[in-house]
Amino acid sequence: MTVFCGNVLGRYHKKPIKKGQKKPMCKQPKKGRKYVCTEIRCEEKSRGGMSYEVILAEPSADKPHLPTPISPKSMTAEEIAQKLQQAEERRKSMEASRLATVGERKSRLEEASRKREETNAAFISATQAALEDKLDATSSNREAYLNGLRSKITNHLNNVDNVRKQLDAQTNDLRQTIKDKLLSAEENRTESMRKMLLKLKGHEEYAQKVRLGHEDAICKLKKRIQSKLVLASANRDTELMKKLETLRKHDRRAELVRAKKDCLMAEVKNDTASSG
Repeated sequence: MTVFCGNVLGRYHKKPIKKGQKKPMCKQPKKGRKYVCTEIRCEEKSRGGMSYEVILAEPSADKPHLPTPISPKSMTAEEIAQKLQQAEERRKSMEASRLATVGERKSRLEEASRKREETNAAFISATQAALEDKLDATSSNREAYLNGLRSKITNHLNNVDNVRKQLDAQTNDLRQTIKDKLLSAEENRTESMRKMLLKLKGHEEYAQKVRLGHEDAICKLKKRIQSKLVLASANRDTELMKKLETLRKHDRRAELVRAKKDCLMAEVKNDTASSG
């Protein structure tokens, strides 16, 4: 069958087609038949056009060849027993490898748990040791501070006692001087006694004021020491509560890790039981 197709170069024809002229006809193959294209030839027939010659093969009426069914191969009892034995060996080897994997995983989990417990124990011991060292240092500092305050108060009281003794000695000296003057000068005894009594009275008032001032200072110092002791005790209690809260949090974290470990061990046991 020959098919002619006009291939026009350019967007438009150079010469328009007139009404009387006929368009080129293309023959199509008939429907219902199957053709196989065996060869295509191309030849230039006219300027600006190409003709193609398609050569089709004759229609074939051969039916498709159906494959012959393959008969199943017969097997002997020995081959079946051998295959069953091989399957049993494969199952046993797979079960052994699975048990080995489970055992290795269990040993890894136990090693990780042991290391975790050792780490937790080391952390707890280190924290407890640091807390005890800090408490010992705090108590030693408090004792040193109290000893310093006691020594200061003792020195102050000793100074007050020395001053009192000096004042008493001065008073005794003055009294002895008055007595000596009274013995030596009887005429001016009244005036001298009055002046000396006035002087002794002022001195006694001054000594009383000094004593009261020292007592007030001692009371204030005792109050300050008491307030500082109360503050130090409160700070120590606060620090102890913080450390105890830290230890509680660590214990809770350890409990969570232990629970996760138990869950993993239970899953491993369930996997082993299901595989067995």
